[in-house]
Amino acid sequence: MPRAAEPALDAFFDQAAAQYEEALVERGAIERHLRFAGREVGLRFAGEELAQALLPALAARVVDERGAAPAVTIDLWVGGADARVGWGPGDVGPRGLVNGSDHGRVAAVHETFSGIVTLVDREGGRILYRVRDVARLPWWERAAPLRPALFFAMAASGGQLVHAGAVGDPARGGALLAGPSGSGKTTAALAALEHGLRYVGDDYVLLEGGIAWNLYGTAKLDVAAGRGPQPGAPSRAGTVLRSASPGSGEKLVLDLAARSGPSLIEALPIRAVIVPRIHGRRTRLCAITPVEALLALGPSTVFQMPFDGGGVVTTLAELVRLVPCFRLEVGERAHDLAAAIDDALEPRPRSRARCG
Repeated sequence: MPRAAEPALDAFFDQAAAQYEEALVERGAIERHLRFAGREVGLRFAGEELAQALLPALAARVVDERGAAPAVTIDLWVGGADARVGWGPGDVGPRGLVNGSDHGRVAAVHETFSGIVTLVDREGGRILYRVRDVARLPWWERAAPLRPALFFAMAASGGQLVHAGAVGDPARGGALLAGPSGSGKTTAALAALEHGLRYVGDDYVLLEGGIAWNLYGTAKLDVAAGRGPQPGAPSRAGTVLRSASPGSGEKLVLDLAARSGPSLIEALPIRAVIVPRIHGRRTRLCAITPVEALLALGPSTVFQMPFDGGGVVTTLAELVRLVPCFRLEVGERAHDLAAAIDDALEPRPRSRARCG
C-alpha cells in the first residue's frame, strides 16, 4: 500500500468501526479499564470469548471502571473467518506495519500469521483490534496481548514499550534485563523473584522517565525436557496458564498474579541495565559499556515494535548513559543469578571488573 493510500486507511478504519458496532449489538459488551503509569486504557469487548482469552495476562492492571475516563479506548471483536483487509502481502512491512501508517490519521498493523488487525485513530483516541478466529490466537498473544495497541496507546503520552524485563525492590530500584528472545531474561527474572526480589516483567515493560512499569502478569519459559505442567497446576513461580512441549517453539506461560506472597510490583525506577547471556557454567556479573548495553537493548526492541521508526533508541541511549551496565553470564544455580542481580542494585556493586 503506497503512501498515497492514506484515504484508503481512513476508509478501512471507518468500515471496521461499523463492523465492531454490529458485533457489539449481536454479542453484548464487556468493559474493563487498565491502568499503566497512572493512565487508564479502556477495553470494550464484543462478547465473552475474546475477553476470556486476553484478560488473564492483563488481570494485574485491571482497575475499577468508575475511575477517570480513559484517554484511549481499544474496541475488540472477532471478525470471523471471512474477515478481509484492504491491502496485499507486499503492503505489509516489519512486524505487520502497513505502508502508509507512519503519517496521517490512521495507522494499521496486520499480523499475518494470526490474522490480527490493529487500527489506530491518532486523532480520535480510539484503537480497533480485530481477531479472525479466537481458536487461532497464537500462544504469545494470549501471554502478552495487545502489544501494538498498547504501544500506540502509551506513545501518545510519552511512554514506550521496550523488549526487556525488570526486577528489583522498592528500596533500591530495579534492573532492566535486556537482550533478544532466548538470552536468559526470563530465567534471570524468575530466579530473582524466587529469592525475594519483585517482578515488573520478563519480556515487555513500559518505560517512561527512567521507570519500568508492569504490563503483564505472566512469565514465558522455555521447556527444556519432558512435558511442562498442565494448565492450572501450581509451580514455584506461579500457576501455569499454558503448557508447552519441548521442541514445539512454544513456551510455558506462568500466571504470576496468582502466586502467593508479593511478586508483581507495578513499577520500579531503573538503577542498572543487565544483559543476560546463557552461559551454562558459573554465574558471573561484569561491567560493560553503555554502547554494549544499547546494542543488546535497542535492536531487539526496534525489531519487536518498529512502530515509531526507531525513535525509542534515543530514550534507551539516554538510559544506558545514566546507569551502570552489566553482562550477566547465566549459570545453572538460581541462587547465584539472584545474588548477581542483587549485587548490581547496590550503590557500589562488587562486580566492577570489565568483561573479558
